[in-house]
Parts: sequence; C-alpha cells; structure tokens
Amino acid sequence: MQLLQGLLSDLRSRPKRHLGLAFIAVSNHITVVVLAAAPTVLAVPALNPTQSACSIENCINAVAVESDARLSLPAGHPQCEESGPTASCEVEGTAADSVPGTPAVPEGQSACPSTDVKPVPTTPAACSDTLLPPIAPARSSGDPALIVMPSVPAASLGARLTSRLELTATADTLRSGRQVVLTATASASVTSTGTAIEIFDTTSGTLIAACGQGNQCAVGYTAISGIHDFVAFITPPMVSPPDEASALESNHSTVGWLDSAVTASAAIVGRDQAITITATSTIDVAQGGRWLEIYDLTAGSRITYCSRGTSCSTVVKETKGGVHQIVGYVTGEPEAVSAPIGLTWLDVSLSATTVGPKVDGTVYLKAVTNTDLTDTPWVVGIYDDQGHLVDHACKTGNTCSVQASVSGQTTPKYTAVVGVLPEAIPTAKSNVVQKAPAAPALVDIQAKSAAIEPTHLLWGVDSCKPFIGGGQNLYNAVVRSLGSPDFWGRYLTNTVCPGISSTEIALASSHHMGILPIYNDYNCSAVVSYATGHQYAVEAAAAANRLGIPAGRLLAIDIEPPGPACPGAGGVDGGFIEGWYDGVHEAGYVPVYYGNGTAGTEFARAWCSTVASLPNVAAESAIWSFEPSLLGRYYKAKAPNFAPYKPGCAGNVEAWQYMLSAGSNVDVDQDEALSTLPLWYPVTAS
Repeated sequence: MQLLQGLLSDLRSRPKRHLGLAFIAVSNHITVVVLAAAPTVLAVPALNPTQSACSIENCINAVAVESDARLSLPAGHPQCEESGPTASCEVEGTAADSVPGTPAVPEGQSACPSTDVKPVPTTPAACSDTLLPPIAPARSSGDPALIVMPSVPAASLGARLTSRLELTATADTLRSGRQVVLTATASASVTSTGTAIEIFDTTSGTLIAACGQGNQCAVGYTAISGIHDFVAFITPPMVSPPDEASALESNHSTVGWLDSAVTASAAIVGRDQAITITATSTIDVAQGGRWLEIYDLTAGSRITYCSRGTSCSTVVKETKGGVHQIVGYVTGEPEAVSAPIGLTWLDVSLSATTVGPKVDGTVYLKAVTNTDLTDTPWVVGIYDDQGHLVDHACKTGNTCSVQASVSGQTTPKYTAVVGVLPEAIPTAKSNVVQKAPAAPALVDIQAKSAAIEPTHLLWGVDSCKPFIGGGQNLYNAVVRSLGSPDFWGRYLTNTVCPGISSTEIALASSHHMGILPIYNDYNCSAVVSYATGHQYAVEAAAAANRLGIPAGRLLAIDIEPPGPACPGAGGVDGGFIEGWYDGVHEAGYVPVYYGNGTAGTEFARAWCSTVASLPNVAAESAIWSFEPSLLGRYYKAKAPNFAPYKPGCAGNVEAWQYMLSAGSNVDVDQDEALSTLPLWYPVTAS
C-alpha cells in the first residue's frame, strides 16, 4: 500500500497534461474530440526523428524506438499502434458494462413524492419545477435543433404539450464506485398529465429514475466499470424503455466508470523465464486520449504502454532474480491505478562460514531464496564443487541451513541451486517404488547462486609502531607471546604514527601476512563534511598507489570517538562518510571505516543516516568496529568468538578490534576479521 500511495503522490505532484479540444457538430449533438497527449507517469520516450508524431485521427506521440531485451510481444499478437515497445492491445467488452448500477437520491435533494394519477414506478429520484430555458430560433434549416416531436397526437402525452427534453450528467468519466448525477429537464411540467419523466440505463436495460410531477427529474447513479449510455423519456409510466413513437425522447448521455486491473500468466518463475503481464481498463483509453500503462513500482519505471484498447499486454523476461510490484495505470483526470501484484523471478544467495581455521572444521551453509518455496514445485539444495548434495534439500520457507565437514589442505566451493527433486523410480521387477538416490541432482534448474568459498576467521593485530626495522622486531615479539598474525594493521602515511615501510612490506610478503592499510590525519577531530572525507580519500589512494597496493584492496579511515584525544565537537557526520566512500571508490579501492560500531553512537547515527539514502555505501563498504573492547588475557589460540557491535542498520561489519594494547609488553591491539575483508597481501620480488 505504501508503494501504491507513493506512486499516486508522485503522479499527482507532476504538472497536469494539457488536452487539445476540437468541437464538431454532428446532427443534434455536439461531440468533443480530446486530442491525445503524453503519459503523465513518465517522460515520453524519445521519438525516432523519421517518424511522424501525428496519426490520421489525432496528433499523438508516435511509437518510441526503444530496445529492451527483457520485453517481447505475446505470441501471435501484433504491436499496438502508436504505443510503447512490445505492447499488444485489444478492445474487449466487459461484463460489468451490463451490470446495473445503484441509483440514489442526489445529495441535498429529496425524493420525488408519489402521485395518485397512474402510479409511477418507485425509484430514488428527486423532482423539481425547474424549466428548460428557451432556445434561440434557428438561423437556417441547417442549424442543429433540439426539438424532438413524437409521431403520435400530442393529446396522448397529456394536457400540456412538452416539446423538449434534455438529459445532462455531472461528469462524463468517473472512477469506479463514484456517483454521477443525471438530470432530465423538460420544457413543461408532467404534473397531472398521466406521464412521467423517466431515465434509463440503456446499457443494462434498467429504469433508474421516474418522476410523476414537475419539470425536472434527477438521480445519483453509481456503477462499477465500463461505459453506460443513458436516455430520458416523457412517457406513460413504465419500467421498460418505451416505444419511441409513443414518447418524447431526450438526447443520449454517455458516462464511463474507470477502473484498472493487472494480471500475469505466472506469479513465480525462474530467472530468464517469461511472464505475460496484462493491464486492463474498463474504458477504451483511445476514447479519452488516455494511456494504459504497465508500471513497475519496484523499479520506479514504466514497462510499456498502449494508446488504445481496454487491455495492454507484454512479455517480460528478467535475467536477474528479484521481486517486482506491478500495477496497471490509466492516465488522465480522473486516473486509475490497479491494486499491485507481486511477480517473482527466483533468486538464491549463499553464505558459508567456519568458526575456525580454513581447513579441518565445520562449514555452516545457509541458502536464502527470495520467496517461500513451500507452495511451489521447487526445492533448494547446496552442492559442493564435486556435485555432491550437502546433507539434504529444503522445501519449506525461504532458507536452507546445512553443515559440511571440511578436512585436508583445500576448502571446496559451494553453490546453492533451486530446482526440482527427481521423482521416485519404480523397480523393473515389481510395483515397489524405490526412493530416489540419497543425494540426487536437482532437475529443472530455476536459479543458481555464485560458487563461494567459506568465510573463515582471521586473527591479527594493529600497531602504531613498525613491526620490523628501527632496531626492533615487534613481529617476532607478537609471534612469541600471542601467535602468528594472519594480518597486521598499519598506517599508510607519516602522521602521529610512522607510515608502513618497505622493510615491513617485504616481511609481510615473506610470511604471506595480510596488511590492513589505515589512513588518519594529524587532527583526528576533523571528520566532518564531504570535502574533508573526499580529500582524505584522495590522499590515502595516492599513498596506496605509491606503496603498490593493487586496486580492489581496502583502505580504512581511522574515525576516533570524541574525547580528550580528539576533542572535536559532535564527531563524524554523514557527509564525511559519503566523501570517503566516493573518493576511495573512485580510485578503485574498497572503503572501510574504523569506528564505534555500537548502535546509537555518533558513528552509528552518521552511518545509518548515510546508508538510508545511499544503500550502495553499505553494500560496497565494510566496518571495522572497535566495540566491545574486552579485558583479560587473549591471544590467537584463545581469541573470542567473532562478535563485534553493529550499528543497527545495513552494513558489513567484517573486522573487530576486540582488545587494546593498554601499554602491555607487546604493544599491539588484537583484531579479528572475516576472510571476505579484502586485505592487501604484498608480493615482492624474490
């Protein structure tokens, strides 16, 4: 509902389109031709300059030349003229047209009293003594005339001759379920004449109003959909339309009730599978210069549109998995937006983690589909790179969690697959049904995840001091006291801490130790504004390039909390976060933020406000949280379970500084990181 309300709000905030009007006199009627204009939902697609923008009927937008590989025409259906790409249209009647509406006494009026003279059918109509104004004399025999004389003697119609009867409507198009007021006005009163003013819905063949007195008869009328034709008569009271030869007939008035709906050939399909989508209108949109659109609320864009007909169809094939909310939309005033339908192109993602080292452990696998598979033909299974199903396939819900044991020197890759379990196989010698193999391969594959290697936990440290050189060997001290680090956090440039040296890079390369590159400025309080964040990113990227850090590796910005060491007021803001992201991302590196990941802190508030409007920042960055900061005796073999505090919104918290050095003999902070964190593993010439 929020999506639908958002669409309506967006549509109504746009400038209204301007309709051209042409008046054409036809017999005793005036016809209004509404010249078509562009849809108001979106900008009109660019026209091919070789095409005319005018048809032989009206000047309207020609078919836009658009190429969308997702779309195609329904089989056997031609392209709808002067419409969007791959749009097929049809003019179909609707059963609702012949369904009677609901008459009512117009608001603010009273029901017409009954009469004792030749009883009039009881209807909720109002009557009054309002007269028709006189008409000007015709200037020539060719002028339109409103006088319609019956072919029977005037005496048969009552004591006084009624020479004119006009029918008007308060609207020619309404939304479904809205009321129009139809008013029939005569040039003389029907009181005591033995006749009545009666109004009929000729589409449904229904009497909707009957007034046995006065000059005017009015009724409110509500219908569901379609175009209804109305006519009034002065006639002896009856419940069926009279013979025109014995009654005075008014002009006809046509009123349309507008509604839209959308249907699809399937609700859930696999990737690269086609769904035929059909939007319908209860009125042929060509009659009012409207457009019937198929609109994707999820993408915020129109799929296609038709300039004529009561239905508009196209075939959509999505190459990526996803759930799309689709509506049918009829432009104009009034407009009509259907209830949305959800269409799902199946997708599956996979995560795989270990709680220990890369080899010899348990892998926890979790496949997540974008829809509940319970009531579908499909299941989800997870396979290793040898084609073996891990544990079992899952049918219920949208998650499948299984475990695999890993041993040896290599870790296999895993893939999640959505498909169909093969049927049980009957034996050749009896009617006994055998179960399918214990680990069957799925068939009729609908979606498949990328092959991934399990994420494992890395242990490391970070330090202000160099870990080798300058007369010291901090690396050896860490190995002796704490364990061999998988990575080491060091600074890119000389600030309050010296930048990483070529000697350190060579040692990291020889031990295949990752480097977590950190950037900070002398003024750790200066973490406000986009310009500052972007400038830091430019400087960090330049330093990384000088050191030979390849693209795709991380660059971490040091965001310290406000305090005695960093007395800046207010801490970090969203502009700084965005500036660092843009600058690092533009340089080809991965932005990482070292900060207090605890929900509600100054960093978390700035982070969450940023990613709420810029979700790509959350998806394409990582957080290195320094909370909670633990106390006690920790080292590699006794490292805590990975449990950093998270900001309470989207974000990849992939590193945790769980313990500060606090002046210990080995002056390093202790950290953990997921193996998905893109550390730099230096490679130096041997």
